[in-house]
Amino acid sequence: MLPLAALLVGLAAGQVDPWSDEEGGDVERRERVLISAWAGNAWDLATQNGSSAAVFGGEIAYAFRSMDVGLAGYGYKLPGEKRPWTPVALVRLVNRFQTGNGVEATFGLGVGAARPDDWKAWFQVSLGVRLDLGPTFVGGELSFEQNNLLRLAAGLGVKF
Repeated sequence: MLPLAALLVGLAAGQVDPWSDEEGGDVERRERVLISAWAGNAWDLATQNGSSAAVFGGEIAYAFRSMDVGLAGYGYKLPGEKRPWTPVALVRLVNRFQTGNGVEATFGLGVGAARPDDWKAWFQVSLGVRLDLGPTFVGGELSFEQNNLLRLAAGLGVKF
């Protein structure tokens, strides 16, 4: 009880920074587990008819100091396929770049498989941004993917 009271007094006096660790580094740069949910839309760049696909998914990653290594699973509602939803599973490497004020830019590469009709390789290259909100974050991502898809997604995540 006494350490909690001391922490609250330090916060009120402005002498304790809740977003830094003992070594003076940012909490965001510690190694931790990230869980995030993604939703968005993917547009087919190969055809001129403007077809698009809804995308929903989730990701669990281990965040090192500047890179995340994770497993992502998505469902794509691709038009013209036998299945109503196409499952996609990826191993993703996401490099994070601190830009200031809790904002990070990201560059990611994903490799995995999808099953529109039969299993096939699936690749992803993405650029994104994350806004850190303490133990949670909000993100956006623009990625070029297999089948000439351009995906725009928004995500919400939590850090442990």
